[in-house]
Amino acid sequence: MELNFNQIKDKSEEIIKKFGVNINSNLPIIDYQGVRSSDEIIKRVTIMAGMVYIAHQAPTSVIKDWIKEQDLYQYVTDFEKHLLEKNETKVTSKEILKLKWYIESLWALVWVLGINNNFQTDKPVGDDLIQMVPDVKKKQDFTILQSKALMRNEKVIYEQVDLYYRLHWYCVDTRLKGLEQSKFDEGTIMERRKALDWVVTPHTEWDEIDINT
Repeated sequence: MELNFNQIKDKSEEIIKKFGVNINSNLPIIDYQGVRSSDEIIKRVTIMAGMVYIAHQAPTSVIKDWIKEQDLYQYVTDFEKHLLEKNETKVTSKEILKLKWYIESLWALVWVLGINNNFQTDKPVGDDLIQMVPDVKKKQDFTILQSKALMRNEKVIYEQVDLYYRLHWYCVDTRLKGLEQSKFDEGTIMERRKALDWVVTPHTEWDEIDINT
């Protein structure tokens, strides 16, 4: 699919302007490398959905076994492996916070998979996220995602990538200038942007995604 990057950039800027916030028209076009397969995204969503349970005091051994039973352990990141290899009582508050932010990334990824139809930049994660991802308590696995997924097309995905890239610039610029803004939460925009960027950089590992603006 051929994408008109300048046209998409213009569309993103018009959306952002409607929120009454600043844009940076000099931001470059994002290097587009294609889209990951739905299979890769489903594996990442499953692992992350399991890791979130650790943030809510689930035994690390249970989550580790659940991931291994699905033959997904080879796809966990170094950070995730570090947590899965230790007792849940040893998980630090900083690590728990990082896992809780996974929810924002999951919200974006299930949108990419066509499961989430309520993905909006200025809206929080829906209470129904738990119903969109595999449920450890119910012993569900990644096949539940395979049965639901109808992945969105490249153009629609890239439009969101571009929009979040430009929104992230606004959040960072505002913070660096010491200004207050209540339109967007920088952490939310950043975590969703990371997930979207990962989708369109198929040769880059999750922990290596660069979301500098």
